[in-house]
Amino acid sequence: MRFLYFICFFIVSNTAIGQQYHISRICPDLLKNADAVVRLDRMNILVKTSDYMEVTSTRVVTVFNKKGAKHVNAVTYYDNETSLKYLTAKVYNAEGVELKEFKEEDFLDQRASGAGMLYTDSRVKFLRYKPEQYPYTVVLSKKYSTSDTAFVPRWYFLNDYRVSTEKSEFNLYLPSNLKYRHKENNFHSFEIQGTANATGVRYKAMNLMAIESEDLDPDLYDFTPNIQFALEDFHLKGISGNATTWKEYGSWIYNSLLQNKDELEPSTVAKMKALVKDIHDPKEKIKKVYQFVQNNTRYISVEMGIGGWMPVSAKEVDRVKYSDSKGLTNYTMALLKAIGIDSYYTIVSADSRMRSLDLDFPFLEGNHAFLNIPLDGEELWLECTSQKLPINFLGTFTDNRYVLKIGPNGGELVKSLQYTSEQSLQDTNARINIGEKETHALVEIKSMGLQYDQKYELSNQSKEKVERYYEQYWNYVNDINILSHDIENNKKNIVTVEKINLTSSSYTRKAGENIYFVPNMLNRNQFVPKKDKNRKRKIIIKRGYLDEDDFIIDYPENYEILSAIKNVNLKNDFGEYSVSLERISDKRLRYKRRLLIKPGTFANTLYDDYRTFRRTTAKIDASKIVFVKHD
Repeated sequence: MRFLYFICFFIVSNTAIGQQYHISRICPDLLKNADAVVRLDRMNILVKTSDYMEVTSTRVVTVFNKKGAKHVNAVTYYDNETSLKYLTAKVYNAEGVELKEFKEEDFLDQRASGAGMLYTDSRVKFLRYKPEQYPYTVVLSKKYSTSDTAFVPRWYFLNDYRVSTEKSEFNLYLPSNLKYRHKENNFHSFEIQGTANATGVRYKAMNLMAIESEDLDPDLYDFTPNIQFALEDFHLKGISGNATTWKEYGSWIYNSLLQNKDELEPSTVAKMKALVKDIHDPKEKIKKVYQFVQNNTRYISVEMGIGGWMPVSAKEVDRVKYSDSKGLTNYTMALLKAIGIDSYYTIVSADSRMRSLDLDFPFLEGNHAFLNIPLDGEELWLECTSQKLPINFLGTFTDNRYVLKIGPNGGELVKSLQYTSEQSLQDTNARINIGEKETHALVEIKSMGLQYDQKYELSNQSKEKVERYYEQYWNYVNDINILSHDIENNKKNIVTVEKINLTSSSYTRKAGENIYFVPNMLNRNQFVPKKDKNRKRKIIIKRGYLDEDDFIIDYPENYEILSAIKNVNLKNDFGEYSVSLERISDKRLRYKRRLLIKPGTFANTLYDDYRTFRRTTAKIDASKIVFVKHD
């Protein structure tokens, strides 16, 4: 890394031709695997008080192709607590000649809203620029002030895959009476220069080469350098706070954002008590209240001022019958309280990446709320924004991560519901009839655990959408015709049951007197990681699953088996795979298959072994039986 630094420094220092942003001034090593190069990324943060912060930034990006355009990041968000001081952009061609200048009024300005968002005071300004040719360079400069000091921007020295960083600088200034904390992440493999004292920090990095993504690798920010910051005394949408531990953050949220939000009208309390008066099992009471919430409310997003963090009162949700995750969670908590059941408002970083709140660095984070209910030594969970999910089911949006459970005694990090591979079961049974002109199958698929998460929505889809889903699911079955289907979302047992009647006129292949037939007609796993001779990072398999298949196969009377597939039984650290084929009567076969994928973290040196395992299972899944016609 030092050798690269000196080479790049020499090139930049000694290039006499061209302007400042001429592409020839970029060190050649930074161009490797790069769709863009960040020439300069600088941010200066001045915290004057616990409720006033100024952020000044300059970002210079040279874009080499269409994929690199996103790395310009010509976007800025603002709201009632954030004031833009200036926002400009300049565009240069490959020779560093200025092509165009954009002032703040040239940026498009719109509400920062998405699907399902009803209320927000957040707005976004962004630059829409269509280049005439590549490469080009954009210099983006902006400054804003805000009273929201609860979120000091996190600094990333590498912003994404396939983008190099020529120079990155971050500076934080604040008076010595304002206490702050910071955490350096993943510095060990990179040369980052930095100093920190009572009045701030200064960090600098040079010539960080672009990184290529790898199949099943860790999240980018789990292995690239970044820094987190938090003020001990902070301000959020007009409310002051002080916290350094998760317990203290939970206390602040409970006392400042949740207090008195659980009050209900006496008539609603009476309604809840009447709803469960004949039920004695606490879990059944919870289920009844949850069903009431699902049947009587709907989800919308609220990000207006403190409403982005403070839930709407339970009384208001009861009146209007809608809210966001915060409001619906608080409302459900209030309804359960009305029948004497304690539950806990819980904050989570929700998305399929399975990101936990940081165990070692407490700060205000999370983007979603759901409900935790301790009951007889068991932890129950309610996703209060869903009108379809059963009680105590979490999908990939919130499963298996550390979340902040909030109560009168403060915050506590707990682990959300985790599913074993065996619990995430898909069980496929079928009767398959091979004809000379078409193949017919009656299929039943039962899906549980995280495989249920992928299927329960099907029960509410239109006939056309479901048929398109099956056509894609069985995309290797030519000329598939879905004759009928029935899908049950069994919320009591948390299982979906699919029953499908289908035919295909060209699934089998005829060659002379022979019929070629792949017995794994209905659950073929075609995933094979891409070849990588120089695997650099660990293998991360975040979630496991189990597929079990049992197919009864009838073939024509005037045919015999010429060649069959062999039985297989594989076991290793990544999982298990077995296939068997047996004759159970004349003209009838039984095909059984079992694929277990285990979650875990594995050394990069095992990548070829993992790829071989998946390639082998995919190959066997496509193995054929050959039937020959006899007189």
